[in-house]
Amino acid sequence: MDNKQISQTDFQKLMLLLAEKRTAHTTLRSGIALCAFSMTIISFILLMTSKIEGSFDLIIFIALGTGSILMLALGIYFIRRGFTRMRFHDTLINQILYSNAEASSLFYHTRERNNFNQTDNTMHYDVVFHFDKGVAELEIAISNIENYFKGLSGKKFRAHLVVNGPGIKLLGKDDPHATQLTHLSNIGLQIQVCQNAITHFSIEQEWLLPSAQIVSSGLLEIIDLQRKGFAYIKP
Repeated sequence: MDNKQISQTDFQKLMLLLAEKRTAHTTLRSGIALCAFSMTIISFILLMTSKIEGSFDLIIFIALGTGSILMLALGIYFIRRGFTRMRFHDTLINQILYSNAEASSLFYHTRERNNFNQTDNTMHYDVVFHFDKGVAELEIAISNIENYFKGLSGKKFRAHLVVNGPGIKLLGKDDPHATQLTHLSNIGLQIQVCQNAITHFSIEQEWLLPSAQIVSSGLLEIIDLQRKGFAYIKP
């Protein structure tokens, strides 16, 4: 259930996460500045290569080049670290926003999303099916989805199948259920698989069902869909 008022704990978490995100943003900008400066020096060195006279000039240019390359590497490290930290903090911030209506209303992207959900009353049958186990559960899920599509024939709705955990091992393009899942995808089912599960079970993307879409976190995707009004069904 959504909280109507933001708690002191959530407020403090948001303030800390926003401060950390600003720090990550500063790291990102520093990395960009280092890369730009080092590239300028490297470009200058390349332009002046033909004018090198004597070993002293060569030593200076080598020193400048070495320093610029090290600076460029440091800049790339800062950029990568900044991006990684910003994405991490965004995920934690969104977790708070998704569970707290008042906090969500303070942020533009979630306020716009919530306003859309409040005014869009044309869809009443949006559903997310959650699958994370074995063959029996997958067959039940497929049967439920097929019945759902038949029961709502002619109606407007959105249906997602979110797969995470060990269930990912049954989403291969050569799996016995691939034909049924592909058919359901062709008639409107959105199949979404968890990147965390893919990484955990060392699955190659080429092995997956072609119609499957990869999401960063299956559980967060389910939470997001529920926040948008999707009903939750799990076999």
